[in-house]
Amino acid sequence: MNAAQITVGVFALDRILLPGGGPARGWPQRLAECGAALAEGAEAMDLTLAEGPEGPVLARPARFGRTDWPAGARVQVEPVAGRAGLFLVRCGGKPVAVASSFPLLPGASLPEGVPATVQAPAGFAAGTLIDTPDGPRAAGSLVAGEVVTTLSNGSRPLRWIGRRRVSAIEMLAHPGLRPVMIAPGALGNARDLVVAPAQRLLIDDWRAEVYFGEDRVLVPACALVDPPVARSGLPEDGVDYVMLLCDRHEILLAEGALSESFHPGEEGLAALEPEARAALAYAVPEAELLRRRAASPILRGAEARALRLQG
Repeated sequence: MNAAQITVGVFALDRILLPGGGPARGWPQRLAECGAALAEGAEAMDLTLAEGPEGPVLARPARFGRTDWPAGARVQVEPVAGRAGLFLVRCGGKPVAVASSFPLLPGASLPEGVPATVQAPAGFAAGTLIDTPDGPRAAGSLVAGEVVTTLSNGSRPLRWIGRRRVSAIEMLAHPGLRPVMIAPGALGNARDLVVAPAQRLLIDDWRAEVYFGEDRVLVPACALVDPPVARSGLPEDGVDYVMLLCDRHEILLAEGALSESFHPGEEGLAALEPEARAALAYAVPEAELLRRRAASPILRGAEARALRLQG
């Protein structure tokens, strides 16, 4: 699931039509204005990237306009203000192209709208196997009302299921959206366990007792990143995160590892896109969610990083 190289489609800036002529006030400001559009006949070009020591770099040479960029040139991807899913691409610090998390059609105006939240989400990758009374099921195949197996309370129904699609270009612009990949055996998982950065995992070994005086603690996956046992991934096809909400906060078995059901809190709610948050509020009032007790103590920040899996 983790790509050594990743290819994204971009449109060179010379194929972008801007009102009023040229980029006098800079490309970020002009792209944010109304009226920008793709030129008729514009075609996307593939940009192949690799991970450099300070972020993405060109894996292969690329040409934009009259400028040739060599392999190894630093690439930056930044969101365009006020245009949801639209990104400005820079090579060596110079604006060269735009990219989008959804298809752009030649001749069409570039989209407008409030950008999606960049709060780190919770959830499991859609292919993650979740234990149920009838055997393991992919998280993405479950529906509300179906039953999952919990650590302490037997079989419990799912109250609500949320989904969030994150494209590769979004993960390049916001590395905090990238999934965390836990190597087999690190937490009792038989396969790679792939979860969202804010998804909390249960640590129930000697470290919980020695460091925190608790039998078990919940730790966000992003705090455990410590290659090669736990690493941040960049899947070329993006990732679908699935959030599984029960009637109470539960500990589920995901690929054999212990991980929480969705327990949003204020930060978790903020990470939901507007439609998902409205659907969740319809199923369970937000006030009720915020009053829920956690299944185990939750660690944050530096204290969570003390429990990195190689420790």
